[in-house]
Amino acid sequence: MKNSDVEEPMRNLISRRAFAKAATFLAAGVASPFAWNFAVAASVESAAVTRARPRYRAVSWWLTWDDLTWPNAELMDKIRRRADQCAANAVNCCLIFGAHFRWDFLPLWGRLHDELRFIAGELHQRKILLFDHHSSVLTHRPRNREDALNIWRRNRHHVPFYPSPEEATTWQFDGSRLNDWRMLDVETGAPVYMPAYEAEQFCMNNLAFRAAYGRYVKRLLAETGVDGLMSDDQIFYAGWRACACDHCRKRFKREYGHELPPVSDAGFWGNRRSEAFRDWIAMRFHSSGDFLAAVKKAVPAGFPLLTCCSSSDGHALPAYGMSYQDFIEHSNHVLLEMVGSTPSPAGTWDDRIPSQLLHLGIARDHSAPCFGLGYGFFPDTAFFVWAVNKFLGSDSWFSTLKGRLNASPDELATLGGDAELVGEGYRWERDHPQLFTGEVDTDVAVFFSRATRDSYGQVAGDYAADYSAACLNLTRAGITCEVVTQVPELGKWRCLVLSSAACLSAGQRQRLQEFMEAGGTVIATGPTGHYDERANPVAKPWLEEFGVLAELSEPARPGGFPPYKHLAPPVEIAQCRVPDPARQQMKDGWFTATLGKGRLLWRPERISLKAVADAVIERLRERDRLAARIRGLPKSWRLRQFRDGNRILIHALPDTVETVLHATLKNQFGNERIVEKLRFAPLTAELTFESSATLNRVTLHSPDLAGPRAGEKLDAQRWSVSPRQVSRYFVLEAYV
Repeated sequence: MKNSDVEEPMRNLISRRAFAKAATFLAAGVASPFAWNFAVAASVESAAVTRARPRYRAVSWWLTWDDLTWPNAELMDKIRRRADQCAANAVNCCLIFGAHFRWDFLPLWGRLHDELRFIAGELHQRKILLFDHHSSVLTHRPRNREDALNIWRRNRHHVPFYPSPEEATTWQFDGSRLNDWRMLDVETGAPVYMPAYEAEQFCMNNLAFRAAYGRYVKRLLAETGVDGLMSDDQIFYAGWRACACDHCRKRFKREYGHELPPVSDAGFWGNRRSEAFRDWIAMRFHSSGDFLAAVKKAVPAGFPLLTCCSSSDGHALPAYGMSYQDFIEHSNHVLLEMVGSTPSPAGTWDDRIPSQLLHLGIARDHSAPCFGLGYGFFPDTAFFVWAVNKFLGSDSWFSTLKGRLNASPDELATLGGDAELVGEGYRWERDHPQLFTGEVDTDVAVFFSRATRDSYGQVAGDYAADYSAACLNLTRAGITCEVVTQVPELGKWRCLVLSSAACLSAGQRQRLQEFMEAGGTVIATGPTGHYDERANPVAKPWLEEFGVLAELSEPARPGGFPPYKHLAPPVEIAQCRVPDPARQQMKDGWFTATLGKGRLLWRPERISLKAVADAVIERLRERDRLAARIRGLPKSWRLRQFRDGNRILIHALPDTVETVLHATLKNQFGNERIVEKLRFAPLTAELTFESSATLNRVTLHSPDLAGPRAGEKLDAQRWSVSPRQVSRYFVLEAYV
């Protein structure tokens, strides 16, 4: 089993201490809830443990209303057949979906856990991992029949087994009333309510709730034998309306020195210049992260732990306190939920790239697995979800979401299971593991300025839109890039792109100087370094250090509650202006300065403008250091390059596909028709692979082909290869 692919997700997550503990369990013949995990891990040599990279091929394991009949023989047989289907389709990890609002199942925990243990046992026999996945904080609480019907229309996949409001008032856990844990609306003082889910939420800052959930997690692991935990939703789902409970108020006063003001205080609410409101934002992120830290204490060391996150870069995230930059401090897996359809009904998919690259960067910096959760209902979209993840360098989790469809039981019965739908991609990946190794092959990094987003970015145009434009424009231009959350040392990355990073700390300014002095290039656009990390004006803006007197005009934006709701688009945003005398120092719109062995290129306009993005791309191509490139590929295809020793791996995927929407089925959450089929234009023209180094072998691989296709040598640095019959996805493998 040493080289078994199913071992990989566990190899570098189990410490030597865990090995010793496993050996004790196994030698004593004690049935540990984690014995299977440890037994698998113990079969791997310690040297391999530190080197292996997990590769998850995951699917959702759906619980439905039928599962509430547990236990019975028919259900056991159904579980075995589903496990067989997972094994046949190269799935190596399943994540529970259903029984999702876990506190609503409190009276059934014993039965539910026993069923999870049975599922885990069947999957383990087939060498497949099982992670539990549930909401730690949300509870369905419909207020009337219409609310209840909305749950059934849009969220029946949760298996909404919720109590009546009267019964909910009596529920307790270890002597603590569940209703006492609820978040309270800052305006009304009533429990917050989320119409999207017809739900209330428990507060992460409530110490009694935090302790209770930790006790539940310990019980869950002891009773189920699951191999990992995805603990969901520990964010402020109600946004700025949450939370005014006594625990949040006391924490804000105790740790930050502020009383939470009434919503009529426009000097606080939505005022990014208010130190108190900045502290309110900081506390929101800390609250979410601290709760996950408490969950981490409830699981064994090295136990796979993750949470859901659909974005860490959006401008609205301070309202929710959601960022994997915080979560990763207390977890060891990174996930991006690719919300919506992949591809969209319009056939596009790359709008998720900025979020996914940020999550991949966070995972890289913490040596953690990173995978994307994508949704679909048919084989074409399942394949595409897998291909997008492989293109970016992520592991994959494919999931249906049948509980959101306006489908009858007969219609649902015709839709395939998750493992069956994604089987083509997963089997191909299992059979070609050598194509999904290595590191991203680039020396270009895009800097994500969290300080600018948190302390300054009230609307998307202030910062988030420019960060997104940088990632998208580089990728669309065929320039492979990575995302960094700190200014790096010169090494792998030699070019750093800063897009409207208005806030720079003193440490970041110093590291930028060191990066350039050592030989790095910084390409910056828009407002840059006018403020410190808290958005306070600095005595000397960063650009002035290079002789640039850039004036920043800030629009007046009054506060109010809810924050920013009154800012109807188009919203005026800050703009940089260079006085006419200073413009004489600029050439082709760029100010250029040399620092040590490196240089700075800056222009005042934002990269969201197409002309500016094109100018950035031109500057990057002038100093292109790519070891290889493909000639002859249509511009409608995206490329991403990886390097593994003496191998170059270029992954390619069309940027837009033709979609065929289902005639009747809709996702009820957005009332949007779902994608049933995808149509691709096949490649026809010969491809030429060029390298700055001597090429020894070039091979084209694709699920569209019966087998690998060898290239033809033109000269030492050029090979030709035919892409005939390829239309969906390919990997070009070259040895140098």
